[in-house]
Amino acid sequence: MDHGVAVPARHEALTAQQDGRRSHILDAARTCFSRAGFHRTSMQEICAEAKMSPGGLYRYFASKDAIIEAIAQEEQCAGRRILEVLLEPGSLHDRLLRSGLTYIETMRDRRAVQMMLEVYVESMRNTAVGAFFAACEVENRKLVHEVFERAKATGEIAPDADVDTVLMTLMAFADGVILRMGLNPSYDVERAETILSRVVTAVLQNEAPKVAPPLANEG
Repeated sequence: MDHGVAVPARHEALTAQQDGRRSHILDAARTCFSRAGFHRTSMQEICAEAKMSPGGLYRYFASKDAIIEAIAQEEQCAGRRILEVLLEPGSLHDRLLRSGLTYIETMRDRRAVQMMLEVYVESMRNTAVGAFFAACEVENRKLVHEVFERAKATGEIAPDADVDTVLMTLMAFADGVILRMGLNPSYDVERAETILSRVVTAVLQNEAPKVAPPLANEG
């Protein structure tokens, strides 16, 4: 009998099972955190939500902080994928719009909105999560600045365009939409697409290359 294939297959099955249980725990933790926040949620509550014994849960996560850090990493990976939409083909306007709509789409779940707020608050504290997000923010800004530098080089926006202000304005709008979705579940997300497109257009118009006025005809 050839055991060369059977052993890797069993290992892959075990790894998949462990990944599944880990994801199950994180999903349960997200539910608990969205109800009571990171610091008012106990490990016992997470165990109850996951329907696991403390011993079983601690096999995967040594502490609540470890769970929070794992969720923060997942949030960051999801955010990075949204930003990478900016690397796709198309005009800067269309790529910014697609990225914004992707962000809004991923936040349709009320629980996701609550988690976003928890992660934002935690990232501003002097914690390992805060340090992690600060490092990720540097990398994300680097990606976006590279996208805008290429747009400057191709003449799509002005050479002196204020990239940080553009991003702050667009992100403030998108975050505001998402917060409103959390407060008002009946918010018309499809309507947001039209409005977001107008906002992107208006912001980029302020950063468009200045066209010199035509020379007056000399007599």
